[in-house]
Amino acid sequence: MTGNLFFIVNTRIGSNRIATFTRALLLHLADIKHEVHLTEYAGHATELATKAVAENASMVIAVGGDGTVNEVLQVLAKSNIPMAIVPTGSGNGLARHCGIPTNIYKAVELIVQGKLEKIDVGRCNHTYFISNAGIGYDAFICNKIKKNKSRGLKMYVWEVCKNYFSYSPKTYKITIDEKVYTHHAFFLNIANGKEFGYGFKIAPDASLQDGWLDVIIVKKITIFNGIKFVWDGWNRKLNTNKDCIHYRAKEIKIESNQDINFFQTDGDGQECNGKCDIEIHPKSLILLIPAKSKNL
Repeated sequence: MTGNLFFIVNTRIGSNRIATFTRALLLHLADIKHEVHLTEYAGHATELATKAVAENASMVIAVGGDGTVNEVLQVLAKSNIPMAIVPTGSGNGLARHCGIPTNIYKAVELIVQGKLEKIDVGRCNHTYFISNAGIGYDAFICNKIKKNKSRGLKMYVWEVCKNYFSYSPKTYKITIDEKVYTHHAFFLNIANGKEFGYGFKIAPDASLQDGWLDVIIVKKITIFNGIKFVWDGWNRKLNTNKDCIHYRAKEIKIESNQDINFFQTDGDGQECNGKCDIEIHPKSLILLIPAKSKNL
């Protein structure tokens, strides 16, 4: 890789990981022109990515979790500037899908050893996503987490359990490629990639390069079926779970007589104006992945 590499580092990964990242740069990229920018506030990664495009960077590298990747994506989608990832978050859904190492040294080394591939991105209302978008309980939880300074699987599980009994499932009108369905659902997930995060496969048959979105409607989550739901997700079997309905689509519109206040994109909570319009944008992002990767 030649040219100017533009690193965007989420400072919330902590001083220890930033120090490890710095050592990895010295080891693998000492002879390659690069610059490192640290985020200072929420949304700063998007501003820095805009700066990278204005400076015609040869590649933008997001150092952080799925939220950081999503912020950078908002600028790089449909651009000609490739994106790479040094995954240092808790979920790392996209990195796991693509086989990008979660080891910082190996992820930095991949920048000089990987290959570039064009992948699909989705868009929910005006926000792009790579892995998935969600409406319902997962969006509700993502917006709760957005206000929480801590991160990680334990915190996520705690928020899921704490808010379960106060959440009421809704009835949704779902238009899928001009066909209209009505479903009462705990939550809906629109998946471009396989990973929900933490190794949980929300859509085990999804592909980042097939030009389709996978629609997963989770009818209910109870004390009795919840364990099987989690087990199936971690074992690539959710597409056979009897409490899930699956569709494939290029365009989806989701509405409800009961207000839709939130949605989430790649785990980042967003406010909603009452409906969600979702569509696929094929081959709209250039992503660096391991050279041995075959199926995305």
